[in-house]
Amino acid sequence: MSPSGVGRIGRSTSNSYSPRIVSQAAPQALVPRESRAERTRQRILDAAAQCFAASGFSRTTVEEIAARAGVSKALVYHHFRGKEAIFEELLERTLTEWERISRIDEHLTAGGSVVDALGGMVRASLAYARSNPLVRSLYQFDPLVVSFLDSSATVRRHYDEGRVRLVEAIERGVAASDLRGDLDPGRVADVARMLIMAMIDHSLNPAWLDAADDRFVETCLEVLFHGVAARGKP
Repeated sequence: MSPSGVGRIGRSTSNSYSPRIVSQAAPQALVPRESRAERTRQRILDAAAQCFAASGFSRTTVEEIAARAGVSKALVYHHFRGKEAIFEELLERTLTEWERISRIDEHLTAGGSVVDALGGMVRASLAYARSNPLVRSLYQFDPLVVSFLDSSATVRRHYDEGRVRLVEAIERGVAASDLRGDLDPGRVADVARMLIMAMIDHSLNPAWLDAADDRFVETCLEVLFHGVAARGKP
């Protein structure tokens, strides 16, 4: 996109060259170089996400990402150190969106209980995992990559931040008498997150247990919140 000036230069009808204003165009703000560079970065990221979703991280090449983005391979390396750096940024983008959708505060309604909000959080998290092409492709094509995500600083940061918010929500539930007060909120949060991760794993990789069934999810939530002992029994 070429920026327009205040006017355009043209030739007069005489033999001598004489600059003159052909038309007075409305002034346009120049597009900052940073904005163009950011749009290119986003195009590369979007193309990489499509490639990873179609073929997996391990099978995708930088050449394929460049071709899908409509840029040169050199331009890809100008913006990113390599395929791993692209993946790390996509991971950050995905986890940020996932975190926003499954944030427990998003599911706390006026007059609603923390238990209901926790259930909404779990359902939203599972729905995102099932519908996000990048998450699905990792489980389908790159199980080894998934197994090494624990060493990712990005994943660890999002995990720790999410745990803090979950513990705070559990403490609010205890204060409101929605949840038991004789259990450590941190351990309860860890149990809840372990259950969520297990359901995501079996939902996307149902080798021997299919957790995609909504009835199964509801049973998991019932056991988490109310246990398996008969009501009224110690």
